[in-house]
Amino acid sequence: MRVSSGVSGALGGVREYLRAAAQSTRNQLDKTGLFPDLSGDKGPALRNTVQQDGELSKSYMLMCGLSAGIAALGLLQSSSAVVIGAMLISPLMGPIASMGFGFASLDGRQIKDAAKVVAVGSAIGILVSIALTWLSPIRNATPEIIARTEPTLLDLAIATLSGMAGAFATVWQRGATAIGVAIATALMPPLATVGYGIAVGNAAFMGGAFLLFLTNLAAISFSFALVARLSGAARPIAKVELSPRYVVMGVMAFLVLATPLALTLYRVTREANTVVLTRRILQEELQLKRSNVAQLEVKWPLRGEPEIDAVLIAPGYRNDAEQIIAKRLTASLGTDLQLNIQQVVASDLLSETRAIVDTAVERTVAGIARDVPPLTAIRAELGLPVQALWVNRTERTVQVVPVTGEGWTLAAYKALETKIAKVGQGWRVHIIPPAPESLVIPIAVEDGARTAGDQLELAVWAIDRWGLENLALAGFSGRNASEDEQKAARANVELVAGTLSKQGIGSRATIVEARSTRLRKLEAKAKSAEGVEILIVRPPDEPVVAPTPAASPGA
Repeated sequence: MRVSSGVSGALGGVREYLRAAAQSTRNQLDKTGLFPDLSGDKGPALRNTVQQDGELSKSYMLMCGLSAGIAALGLLQSSSAVVIGAMLISPLMGPIASMGFGFASLDGRQIKDAAKVVAVGSAIGILVSIALTWLSPIRNATPEIIARTEPTLLDLAIATLSGMAGAFATVWQRGATAIGVAIATALMPPLATVGYGIAVGNAAFMGGAFLLFLTNLAAISFSFALVARLSGAARPIAKVELSPRYVVMGVMAFLVLATPLALTLYRVTREANTVVLTRRILQEELQLKRSNVAQLEVKWPLRGEPEIDAVLIAPGYRNDAEQIIAKRLTASLGTDLQLNIQQVVASDLLSETRAIVDTAVERTVAGIARDVPPLTAIRAELGLPVQALWVNRTERTVQVVPVTGEGWTLAAYKALETKIAKVGQGWRVHIIPPAPESLVIPIAVEDGARTAGDQLELAVWAIDRWGLENLALAGFSGRNASEDEQKAARANVELVAGTLSKQGIGSRATIVEARSTRLRKLEAKAKSAEGVEILIVRPPDEPVVAPTPAASPGA
């Protein structure tokens, strides 16, 4: 009983202090005319309207799904106009405003109810985005998607200002719908990006977009709370039910939202300080003017080393620039880092100006294509030396050419490609196997029916990886001597040519010379008297022919 009385007394003291502080601030702001008169029944009516607009309903869930669907499609095709269309119908303003008013009133029950509505809308948005990404043939990470994979200082500023504008419009009851659109801009696209990241298996995209969503949600909610309290639109502190249960709920909700906001502020602040430090060290060590540092970008994730990219316009080239700058930065920051300095030599003012413009264009393109495949994980999973590796950002594929290994067959390389796909994080990994001079496909004949089996499927996979479009085929059956054997050889080659044609691969079909040494070698290689040879590497003196997809054999 004494403990309960002590808690109640403490809460009563807190309530009285907050009431006095709020009333004092309110009295000062009333003189400015910044807020409307909410005396009498106007304040309770406004609060009731905000709370009703933030309730869960069928129309709210439907509009969340439609908005998320439009946002997902707009992100996939990198259309800003379509993404804006999704923002226009997003209903997220209602529960966000209710949550902000709950924080302003220290109303744990209202905060809990509004948080549930936001969670339901978010879940619907993510699920719809996952489904549409799976159904869509487009899986590329577009600039619209990449732009929403990590929170920045500008995102935080936009969310805060949007929240304040929305709160003022709500208090004055003017243009609330239009301001709701501005608020939704910071929430629905990140949710759609979360769904995209889950669908393609890219944990970095998913985590970054979700952190952006939580950060913006926190900034908007707290902006609403601040304006609602200062304007007197929130419930008076004296009338707030400060029961321990709802106080705990309110504190928990505050921590859930405040934590990502604090992490984002910490990261943004650390990156901004590193930019200032790096610029100063560049100017001191390389004797540069401030204008000579054309581009400077710092990325320092919460877990990991900082990545610093700089483009310098200088009259001369310094071979030791990276070593000198990296040494000083490591000593100042107290951590290892990744430093990339690009030096552009310009001897006069005109050349320097051109270099700065060109560099800005190049960096803009690089920023659009900053989606990076997990090359380290791919190499580790590969387990083989690599002759070549290159990235196609447009199609989000990684092409890998391993060295030729003894005992490695096409089936082994294909199995390795399937294994590596698990660590691709949404990137498709293509293994390009070493190319032999030809492939021999055995043909099985049962009850007059001809089948090629797994060997032809492997051949089609390898031909696609090699990028071949037109091939020479040669069929054989027995000795290819009799009319029946030649007919069977043509049937074999037509079977293979038809399969290749379905994959968009043209072919020029013939049959192997009768009773030839080549025929005996092919039979031994195929371990069958029925088969087809696919010529992969043509002789240098053979002309390139553009055949029809299913040319007639015997040409």
